[in-house]
This record gives sequence, C-alpha cells and structure tokens, in this order.
Amino acid sequence: MKDLKGYLMIIGAAAFWGAAATLAKFLLNQQIDTLLLVQTRSTFSAVTMLVFLLLLSPRALRIRLTDLWRVAILGILGLAGANFTYYFTIKESTVATAITIQYTAALFVMAYEVLTREEQFTAVKALAAVLSLAGCVCAVTGLDFSVMQISSLGLLTGIGSILSFSLMTILTRHLVAGNSAWTVSFYSITFAGLFWSCINPPWLLPGQIAGTSVWLALVFLAMTSVLIPNLLFTAGLRYLVPTRAIITSTLEPVIAIATAALFIGERLSVIQLLGAALVIAAIIILQFQKEREAGGRTRFEPEVNNAA
Repeated sequence: MKDLKGYLMIIGAAAFWGAAATLAKFLLNQQIDTLLLVQTRSTFSAVTMLVFLLLLSPRALRIRLTDLWRVAILGILGLAGANFTYYFTIKESTVATAITIQYTAALFVMAYEVLTREEQFTAVKALAAVLSLAGCVCAVTGLDFSVMQISSLGLLTGIGSILSFSLMTILTRHLVAGNSAWTVSFYSITFAGLFWSCINPPWLLPGQIAGTSVWLALVFLAMTSVLIPNLLFTAGLRYLVPTRAIITSTLEPVIAIATAALFIGERLSVIQLLGAALVIAAIIILQFQKEREAGGRTRFEPEVNNAA
C-alpha cells in the first residue's frame, strides 16, 4: 500500500510537470524571458509555501542544521541546476533532445544506487529503465531523429541536466528520511529562489512583468510546475527508492505531448503513442517485483518526527 501511495504521488508530480510544460511553452512563445520564467517559478512558490506553513504548520519550518547545508545543495545544484541546464539545453538544441538527455538520468540513478549498495540490481529494474528511456525517445521524437540536434555547449549542459536531476532524486530520498516532505520542499525551493535572486534581484521583477494577466499566468505556472509537483515528488520519495521514482517520472513527457495534443492541437503519431505505451509498460513492470525489505520495512523507510 505504501508503494502504491508513492507511485501515485510520483505520477501526480509527472502529470503536473507535463501539463505545465504546455503553459511554459505558451509563455515562452509570448516572448517571456527564460530567466524570468525560471526565477518566478521558485520565488512565487517559496513565498506561497512560507505563508501557508507559518499559518498552518510552523513546525514544518524546523530543520536540523546538519540538514540545512544538504537542502541548500538540493535547492541550488538540484532544483535550480536542473531547471537552468534543461532550459539552456533546449536553447542550444531542441525540446526533444533536452528531454531525452535529461531522462537518461534514470540509468545514472540506477547505476549509482547499485554501486553504493543502496539498492539491489535486478533485471526488472534494468528492463523498466530501458523501456522508459526508449518510450521517452519515441514519445518526444516520433523516431524523427532530425529533431535531435545539439551544439557542443548544449551537450555539456545536457550532461549537467542529467547530473542535476539525478542529484535531486537521490538527495531528496536521503533528506526525507529525517524530515517531512513539506520541510524538504520548502527549503529546497527557497534556496533555488535565493540563487536566482542573486542573478536577477527580485525588486526588478515588477518592471519585467507587464500586465496582470502575465502575473497571474506566472503565479499559476509556479504552483503547477514547482510547488505542487515538487511536493508530490518529494513525498513520493518517502515510499519509493530513487530508481523506481525516476523511472515512474518519465511519464512527464508523455503527459506533456498528450496535453499539447488536447489543448494546442498538436498531432500525435503512431510512434509517439507506442512510446507512451512503453513508458506505461515500464511502470507496470516495476510492480512485478517488490523492493527488498529488512526488518519489515524498506531500507530507507523514513522515521520523521516533524510535521508531515
């Protein structure tokens, strides 16, 4: 049952990320600056979470000093790093290329977890990882590899996106072993926002955002692309090991193309539908084998003392 809860949370996060990608694409097409888009997502989310937690769950703002530096790394190198490298890779290549590169992180996470003996290597996980990656490639490219173009700089930032997304997944799993999902999400998003504020001071934002409709769109994007999915992804990692979580999150590009088809009118090919089926099959295959348990619980099952 705990596994099911974890899968549903990760799928929920992927759904929000995928749907938000369509809104982000629309805003970028309206000449919204990429830095502004990335910065406001973290800043607006952090402010919203701070107000919410102060009013309803101030205990969730408590964090051990020994965890504070780790959550700072998570926010800056993980969350902010993944956002920056992903969007920069898109700038230097294509969306299809950037997505495909970033989701090879599933293989990297699996290799890291096995080598550090945090997880067992199994044929089921390996098959699921390969299927999910193949599904991503089919879903975002339709096997039209002419869309897979990239510069040398884009390749470097693409590798950076793999490392950032992997770090975000692995470090989050360790942090939620001793903190609530609210705590980890708030501080990681806050540190990401502070990082972007050093690059683009927040007092400049009013002059950079023109019109009430743009403000509302950016706030809505912050809630649907950072606050809600990040909280769901973080909470899901309390119940799933990193490899299972990141393989499940490959539903994001599938949901993104489905949303684009529904609301923007983009047509889906048979190959793209096959890719979606492969990703779903990968998630189903993961259910055939439970994670090895010790003492009645998975190795990293958390013991959280503060508010959940």
